[in-house]
Formats: sequence, C-alpha cells, structure tokens
Amino acid sequence: MSLTMPAPAPPASHQVVRADGPIATVASILRRRGLDPGKAPLTEDRPDSTDAYQQEVYRQAWVNSLRVSGHNDYARFTLAKLHKDQFPDHVRTYVDKIVEVRQLNREQEKLPLDKRDIVRPTVQHLILHGSTGSKKTAAAAAAGAYAVECGLMARFVSHSKYLHWLRPDSAPAGLTRTQIVERYERCDVLVLDDLCQEMDEYATNHVRTLTSDLITARSNAGRGTIFTTNLNFDQVEEVLGERLASRIGGRALPLKLIGDDARKPQRW
Repeated sequence: MSLTMPAPAPPASHQVVRADGPIATVASILRRRGLDPGKAPLTEDRPDSTDAYQQEVYRQAWVNSLRVSGHNDYARFTLAKLHKDQFPDHVRTYVDKIVEVRQLNREQEKLPLDKRDIVRPTVQHLILHGSTGSKKTAAAAAAGAYAVECGLMARFVSHSKYLHWLRPDSAPAGLTRTQIVERYERCDVLVLDDLCQEMDEYATNHVRTLTSDLITARSNAGRGTIFTTNLNFDQVEEVLGERLASRIGGRALPLKLIGDDARKPQRW
C-alpha cells in the first residue's frame, strides 16, 4: 500500500504565467505610443529629441545652481539683455571658444588616460571686475545661460558659499562634501561669483587650499571659469597669495565694468 500523496495544486496567485503575455501587452502599449521595442537602441525611434532632453537637464542644473546660491533673479539674464558696457560680444566670444575646446576634450575623454591630449583654451578665465553694483553678476549669469544654450553644463556659486558648503554638515540638499567638490570642479563652465568677498585682505591657508584645488582642477581639465570680483589683481594676490593669483590671472581676459551702483542705495 502506497502512502504517496498527490502534491496540492498551487493557489491561483502562484500559477505560472507565460512571460510572452505581459511582454506582449507592454509592447503593444509602447507601439501605440510611437515606440518600437524591437528598435529600442535606435534614438530616432524616440518621440523626443535626445539633444533637447540633455539641454533641458543642463538648463535645470543651471537654474538650480542659481537658486541654491540665493540668486534666483539672475536666471532672467541673457546676452541680449546686456548693455554694451557689460561687453556682451566679448562674453559671447569667450563662451564660443570654451564650447569649441570642450567638444575637442569630450572626444579625448573617450580615450584611455595615457592617450589623452587635453586641450586648454587660450583664454580660460573670464574676469569681470569693477565697483559694487556695476552689474558684473548679471553679465556672468548671462554668460552661463548662453553656455547652456550651446550645450555645456554651467553652474553658479559664490566663492563664500562654496567654502561654506565644504564645512561639515553644511552642504545644501543633503549633498556630501565630495559631491559639492565634484559638482563645481567638473562642470564645463563655472561662474565663481564675488571672488574673495569679505576676506579683508587675508585668507587662511585652508581657504587658499580649497580655492586652489578648485581652480587648479578646472584649469588642468581645460574647463572655463568666470570670476566676478570687486578687487583688482594686487588685492586678490594679497588675499589668496601670489601663486594662486597668478593661476587665476593666467590665460585670463579681464573686463572692467564701469558704472554707478545699479542698486541705487539710499545714503545717509
């Protein structure tokens, strides 16, 4: 006499379902939406433009960098809105050259490290300097917006904010210190606003090191940096030291913005 019992039937929720059923359903939905799963690797089958999508990512990154730096209002500035005293033609030419070099370097980055030949632009740093309220930041913001239009990743940060965010637990939006460094070292164009702001002719070795690391990394990678500052070269040298001031001034185009304080403060 056999004591073998037949195996119980699996419940309905555990029944084996052929994979081609759900897959066929999903494929049908995709086809109705204009996508052919059989040609998924081909970008021309996408209903959107990959380039347009990438540019929107860059635009959002640019606007977000303005927001976290407390400069939301500067997102409205474009080259077309600049006055001739803000050198819109010079700014455009500078960005165009950065675009040209960045395209070359993106091809180099596809090669093994030992075969790369990183190109550095003839003018790598744009220095917008002048008195308070001379619309330096507006010109720099317009340059950043134009860089995004040209397909570059651009970010904005003030010098003091960047240094503050590198302190323990001070980075915005839960970012780590390493993420902050990478975010501003690796973008194609960086607007570093108010260089040496409120440093009163002195910076600690720690501040000098952090600033030097940022600028050196960008310079070595052939990436463009736009500085705004109220200080002249000698004053920057006094704060950051001769070596760092020399690195900032090397391969640089300084443009002096002249004008009355656009904020029109009430005096007393």
